[in-house]
Amino acid sequence: MTCSTDRGAAFLRRHNMHWDQTPFAELRNRYEEEMDRALRGEPSSLYMLPAYLRSGDRPRRETSVLVIDAGGTNLRAARAHFTRDGQVEVEALKKRRMPGADGQEISAGELFREIAAFALELCRDDCQRACISFSYPCRALPSGDGQILALCKELRVQDAQGVLVCAALEDALCALGAPGRRQWRLINDSVGSLLGGMVQADRSRFADYIGFILGTGTNTCCCVPAAHIVKDPAAVAMGGDMIVNVESGCFDRLLLGTADRRVDQASELPGDHLAEKMISGGYYPLVLRETLLLAAEEGELPPEVAAALRGLRLRSQDVDEFCLAPQGPGRIASLLPSAEARAFAAEVNTLLLERAAQITAGCLCAILHRRELPRGSRVCICADGTTFRRNPLLRPRTEAWLAREAGQGLGVETEFLFVDDATLLGSVWAGLTGEE
Repeated sequence: MTCSTDRGAAFLRRHNMHWDQTPFAELRNRYEEEMDRALRGEPSSLYMLPAYLRSGDRPRRETSVLVIDAGGTNLRAARAHFTRDGQVEVEALKKRRMPGADGQEISAGELFREIAAFALELCRDDCQRACISFSYPCRALPSGDGQILALCKELRVQDAQGVLVCAALEDALCALGAPGRRQWRLINDSVGSLLGGMVQADRSRFADYIGFILGTGTNTCCCVPAAHIVKDPAAVAMGGDMIVNVESGCFDRLLLGTADRRVDQASELPGDHLAEKMISGGYYPLVLRETLLLAAEEGELPPEVAAALRGLRLRSQDVDEFCLAPQGPGRIASLLPSAEARAFAAEVNTLLLERAAQITAGCLCAILHRRELPRGSRVCICADGTTFRRNPLLRPRTEAWLAREAGQGLGVETEFLFVDDATLLGSVWAGLTGEE
């Protein structure tokens, strides 16, 4: 079996999985079209959900807030406040695995009872404001609550659609004996990342901010003139620049390949969150496995590779390891019986990650293009997620796309900012903003 430098590329093109099969300008335009449709209230795969928070708002200081970060994998709770000089001070912090993320199905009631029990000891009489960052599609409401649209990332929770998150949490806390009642706000985790970046960034350096998550799942958020959100009179009435949750993981105007369709059909919700299933840490290892399995079925890899791959669940750390050392040692390399087979698989993996970087940059550039910033502006992309942080190829390839398409094409410089506990910091900001 021989391996040329383009055999993996030819294989991917046969299955509609090579990044160059969709021109970048076309990809960006598709994102923009879906964003505009969603803002007008027309059918769209993107949601463009207003957070009812404006980027120019300022949080209260020296007031405690209960914050909960319900992520794709982990659940965290804290009590915190802004000091007099504008720094966030965390008074207490707890962490555990997210209920329902271990494959065991639970009810929506059980989900919120578990979250409430976890946060109960942080509730005090003087902590009358609360915020939850909920990293699943929710429609934020002007009241501050949010209604669940769907649960993704393979979280197994029954009867969650339509539930009001903050009301359910407050009821569960009161039932457990929590003192007083809290004024709640719900935000998406990408909103939390944007706000957390704003808390920590040197705001004199940046003209704009984008929130970006690429971990177990993926999402972005951005600022939009409130007047453009014509589907929502309450958002328009607030004026200013509204923070909007894009729900970019739902984008469906991508070229789906053979392995992409296999992963989608095997998921809990076929047809849902198609972009997320192509690039996020919760799904990309499945895409790579199915692609290599397909290659073995077609004779591009030895037949024994197919037997080794069937039933095997690859992890993000396996992918990272293979990027760094494709000839081994490592879990993926050990499945491949020859240097030629490993070289082919490495080429396929690199090209699939290039596709993920292109998809990511396409969304970010669509946001930048719609913002119409002056040439020479600098934009802070407040980033979070272990997949984007740790994969050796994904971030540098995304930065290369942005340097070319945003820097040279739009004249806008972008800079990724990674802030520890960004979503938690953003939840403190959001929980302490707004009317009494």
